[in-house]
Amino acid sequence: MFKMRMAELLFFQFVCLWLAGPAGMPQEAGVALGTLRVKSDVAEVLVILDDREVGHTPLTLRSVATGRHEVLLVKEGYEDHAEQVEVPAAKTVSTFVVMKPEKVELPELPVGFKAIHQHRFGYCAGTLTVTAEALDFEDEKGEDRFHLPIRSLGSVSRSWGPVAGLAPFGINTSTDLMAMRVEAPGRSYGFLAYKDSLGAPMSVASEETKRLFRVVYALWTAGVGK
Repeated sequence: MFKMRMAELLFFQFVCLWLAGPAGMPQEAGVALGTLRVKSDVAEVLVILDDREVGHTPLTLRSVATGRHEVLLVKEGYEDHAEQVEVPAAKTVSTFVVMKPEKVELPELPVGFKAIHQHRFGYCAGTLTVTAEALDFEDEKGEDRFHLPIRSLGSVSRSWGPVAGLAPFGINTSTDLMAMRVEAPGRSYGFLAYKDSLGAPMSVASEETKRLFRVVYALWTAGVGK
């Protein structure tokens, strides 16, 4: 009996892996599939397929559902590249992207952003002020505040992933959200910027979060304050 159960368990695991596909893409029974290849002139560009991170270029995605898909390529220091790709059944479609270096014009500093600060458990909303030397955050209640010198940051990046626990802030979203993350000594900080109100609809490529990231990344890479 034990051997039968072990065999059934192994078979179940095999079926789950097969259904996930070689690229980890979920599949549905009876759905026609194709292959998508994404290459770029710059190595290690993040590829986001239909709001989901799927890897870095050069990338081959097998078992992709046929039809039209949204492809977004992202890399620090370059403009985001978005396009629609039609994947045919049982065939391979390829796209090659030339990434354009990003030219960032810094706003007059200091500049403030309405932002959500991600805690280990939960979130708070407040103002993130960016100066040439540091990031300063204070929440609306004055209970959470910190000062992060730009020269102390180990990295500045964007990330995509599920954002849970935002219901108390009234954020209306049915998809993943983009966040800016900075690594400071001993701790990482996540921020999600918003423009008018917390209740406004937000998309994966939040323009305000992207603007915040571009300003901070430009200051960080320029070595301002060092």
